[in-house]
Amino acid sequence: MKRYKRIITTLLVALFALMATERASAQHTLTLTGGTGWSTARFYPAEETKWMWWTDTYGISWRYYSDKPRYVGCVGVDLEYMERGFNFGYAYTSEMKDDKEIRHYKYYTRNVNSIMLPLVWQPHFYLFKNHVRFYLEAGITLTVNLNATYENELTESKGPYKFKLVRDNRFEYGLAGGAGIDFLVKQVEFGFRARYYFGYSDMMRNRSF
Repeated sequence: MKRYKRIITTLLVALFALMATERASAQHTLTLTGGTGWSTARFYPAEETKWMWWTDTYGISWRYYSDKPRYVGCVGVDLEYMERGFNFGYAYTSEMKDDKEIRHYKYYTRNVNSIMLPLVWQPHFYLFKNHVRFYLEAGITLTVNLNATYENELTESKGPYKFKLVRDNRFEYGLAGGAGIDFLVKQVEFGFRARYYFGYSDMMRNRSF
């Protein structure tokens, strides 16, 4: 954990240094974020899965709005602590009802705590005399998985999940997209955002648990 704290501290110092050296005509914002979401995973071959609800996210966002008119919107970096995971039904019992097979799954659940770094481009436009800003956003994401827990309904076991190099990927990458709205009151901003993350790397190298 000390290593991750040093990385976070270094990134924050770099952001503040950049803000201090830019011209005053450019606008910077630094925002605290928090929220909840939903998470799942895709398996190949396809298997029974269900969404994991109410996964929390906390972070800090930096945005740079250039004073040059040829630029539309802003660019920025987010640093987020994110809860993710999946529910995977790998064992089941079945019964026949109305000539149809009804399966009752036993689920394996993985909860993963991650640090994510989205690099964001955010086009926007203003409303109500520049007091409201509506925006779209697109970005790429880099992620490191810190730790995880598991629960197995079949074996009735749960506890810390141990990452293994031959089985698990600590580092991941992907894309993100979303939209939001900000309300500007003098030097203060607050708003709401919805974002979808799509991972392109595999969380597990193979199907072993």
